[in-house]
Amino acid sequence: MINKQKVLGDFGFEFLGPICSEYFHQLNEVLKVNPDAHILFLAREGYFFNDVYSKLISHNLIAQNTYDYFLASRTFLFRICIADPSTWEFSLKHNFEGTLDRLLVARFGFTHHVALEIFTEDELAKEYSLPNDFEEITTLFSMKLAALSKAVAKSRSSYFDYIRSLSLPRDKKLILVDVGYSGTIQKLLTHLLGQSTHGLYFITTKAGDYNYHGKTATMECVFKDRVKMGDGYHMLDKSLFLEALLTSPNGQFVDIEKSSIPGAAQFIKFYGRHSYTQANFAELEMIFNGATDAVVSYLKNGVRFTLDEIEHLYKHYTTKSQFIPAAVRPLFDVDDAISGNGNVNPLNLFKV
Repeated sequence: MINKQKVLGDFGFEFLGPICSEYFHQLNEVLKVNPDAHILFLAREGYFFNDVYSKLISHNLIAQNTYDYFLASRTFLFRICIADPSTWEFSLKHNFEGTLDRLLVARFGFTHHVALEIFTEDELAKEYSLPNDFEEITTLFSMKLAALSKAVAKSRSSYFDYIRSLSLPRDKKLILVDVGYSGTIQKLLTHLLGQSTHGLYFITTKAGDYNYHGKTATMECVFKDRVKMGDGYHMLDKSLFLEALLTSPNGQFVDIEKSSIPGAAQFIKFYGRHSYTQANFAELEMIFNGATDAVVSYLKNGVRFTLDEIEHLYKHYTTKSQFIPAAVRPLFDVDDAISGNGNVNPLNLFKV
């Protein structure tokens, strides 16, 4: 009889372990030269990374900085910034084909009802192709700034209240821990927080310093820089395999509001559609446990992996079906909202 817990734990140890141990090794190097920096574990993957970091601290295997798990998602940030033209380069230059209504729902997290309060039926039904129609859409948005601002005012205000509730240090550098390669969330947060940030990523399209209204967003990569989606770099082109696993129990954060219920939590948080993974999160926790054991073991014993070894391992697991145990396969289910495609299973998408 198959021991499912062992199968899942072994998979986490063998697949996620080497990749994540190299990431945390580099994070430790960043923290050594930024001993006063405050860490923000971002988005869905931040749930796992936050837990690993606390485990490494308990084993005295990593620099001990102050840190928070921080709620953020591209969809939510795109929405609360939709009335800010300086952010449209982030939200409207990703590939998209479809109606304006579908764009507002899939990428910005609007409901059809709210979209109808801002745009006419004809405007919502018009087909667009991004980034080709960027100028046309931004012209339309510019005509609707007041209505767009009103539509997101409550969420935007609640989010800033949430940020203030964390009492983030204003005089310290913020280290953002994330997987994503383009730094979109980091750049938007640098703009919203009015604070310089240092993001550490697995892969980057272009590492370096980016200035936003006098603040700097520094992007640093662990594995590979200057690669783009579709260029043929395997770890990026098939990054959905990591995104599917490195998620949180609630899935994608989509909205927040202040609670008016006496004695209740200060904020009510809303999340997007649940995948198989969220419905069966105990199984993913078994993978996380194995991966965490690997990271602790590798850092404790000084085990390192070369880039060639990481790339070779990743390619094997994401191209050969025999490397993915049957118990693991259903967990590869990710909400790919930015493309408007809904939930995507990379095993099916890439025919593994």
